[in-house]
Amino acid sequence: MPEAERRAGLDEVAAQYNTPLLRFFQRRVDRPEDADDLVQDVFSRLAAQDLASIANIQGYVFQVAANVLRDKARRASVRSIITSTPDGFDVEDEASFTPERIMQSREALQMMIAALYELPQIVRMTFSLYHFDGVAQVEISRRLGLSLSTVEKHMAKANSHLLYRLRKVR
Repeated sequence: MPEAERRAGLDEVAAQYNTPLLRFFQRRVDRPEDADDLVQDVFSRLAAQDLASIANIQGYVFQVAANVLRDKARRASVRSIITSTPDGFDVEDEASFTPERIMQSREALQMMIAALYELPQIVRMTFSLYHFDGVAQVEISRRLGLSLSTVEKHMAKANSHLLYRLRKVR
């Protein structure tokens, strides 16, 4: 499909679903101001798809939205584990930067790196591109020649594995 047609199809979907998606996210997130970013994430994922070939566009759009919410929750979960320490103090608590705590943090980082290397290379690469390089999943899909669904599955596998390994340490 030519790029102009794909863009026109995306513009039509954006015009039709922008407001419903905004409401969908506002009802489901703690901070309603995050809803705009989540809507944009949905449309960035849809940009890589041939929307004309999708029979039930509404169902597809909201399934992508649900996936965006799941990914947001996974990222928040991973961040909370990474930014908290075993005894429950936030890393941002300046009083907690004792030599002992720094050593614990270094050990946790080493365990996370080791856990990453336990993953298959493609899963590790997908995780690294997304979390360390800030590459969107749609772009990862394009760069690695994978479907968006496969990228999402690799992300879920990596997140699940890291959560398991880091919880095992605690």
